[in-house]
Amino acid sequence: MRSRSLALTSRASLAAAALTLGVVSSHAQLPPRASGPAPAAQPAPTPKLLDEAAAAKLLAQLEDVSKTMEEKKYGYNSGIIRDLRDAGSSADKAFNLWLDCTKVIEFDEAGRTATEFSEWKRNQTKSTSNERESVLQMQVQWLTIVVMDANARTESARAEVVAAAVNYIDSVLAHLKKTDGKSNLGGDVVNSVFGRRYKLDITVGRKEGGATHNPGDIGGIYETLVFPYYRRNKMASSLMQAWTRRISQESEAAATAGFREATERFTAERLPQLKWGQMREMFSLGQQESAGASMLAHIKTNMAHRDAPQWITELRTLLAEQDTQTAKPATKGPKSDDLTDPTDPTDPVDPTAAPAATPKPDATPETPPEDPFGGTSEIPATPSAPTVPDKTTPPATGPVRQLPPGTRPGIPFNPRKP
Repeated sequence: MRSRSLALTSRASLAAAALTLGVVSSHAQLPPRASGPAPAAQPAPTPKLLDEAAAAKLLAQLEDVSKTMEEKKYGYNSGIIRDLRDAGSSADKAFNLWLDCTKVIEFDEAGRTATEFSEWKRNQTKSTSNERESVLQMQVQWLTIVVMDANARTESARAEVVAAAVNYIDSVLAHLKKTDGKSNLGGDVVNSVFGRRYKLDITVGRKEGGATHNPGDIGGIYETLVFPYYRRNKMASSLMQAWTRRISQESEAAATAGFREATERFTAERLPQLKWGQMREMFSLGQQESAGASMLAHIKTNMAHRDAPQWITELRTLLAEQDTQTAKPATKGPKSDDLTDPTDPTDPVDPTAAPAATPKPDATPETPPEDPFGGTSEIPATPSAPTVPDKTTPPATGPVRQLPPGTRPGIPFNPRKP
């Protein structure tokens, strides 16, 4: 009986296999399906161009949106400046702000628990040397200046930023001397835990010509804030004082490194570059005779410097441009070279700019910007020739008396002398 059931099972399996092979075979012999017709190409939609009025309307609306966005950024940054100024007033406040910002960024937003933050905070005891707290305070102070620079709209506001930057550089130098140059002051303050907490990458970002984000970059602070301000306001005396101050401060910072090799490298490489920059600035301010001679002597003294070929090319270009200007006849209108004449009392006119609005009669002029270095607020202009009064013109007061021919005022008339 068992063998019979096994036989039946085997027959059933074979029948199923045969049926399967038959189905597959029949499918394999079916003719391929004919593909349907390709979809017909659809015509492109009719273009709807903006006319002049519609484009102008959209531009006006876009301008309104842009102004609203800028006003919101300005108001938001103003509140942040107040908070940062308060936190930067002491090392303890900066440390507490660092704890709060770290909690938000690295624990709350990262999904970590309050217990984890409490355990982490318990281990963040203040350093005995106060070095970490000092670095945090300076980071907050520089972040304050960066936000102030982003919000500066007037010359008085920009002057306040420059004055704060000059004082801050003194603090950096004092900090480097205290730590013998071994400091963690650096990085990007906008991308720090403070900047990320306040979302300053949205409201500050990196604007063209804005302040450097590195709180330890002395040269960058001068290049992005101090020098542009003095050049824009034609403050030649302050500009040259700032160059001298920068060279002195960078030299002192290099000397605090505590390594003889670092100081020697600065003296051999960086210092000649800084001096060249100062002499080039003098040339652009109109002191071309003395600056040109100094630049040539500088090249002779530093012929082994890697920038010496570049200096030769640069000085040759400056002298060639000056030669060209000297050879040209004096004509009115804007100059063709890129160097602005600092002795010219009139500002260069941009032909593409909109005409300036006529000031109201009762409008008070803006107060000239203050100079953090206490220098001259304007580039000294070339003194004009003194006005010589006409010697034959009698005084404006009193009776007019006609003098005999050949007589000069103040000299008695001699009738015998022709």
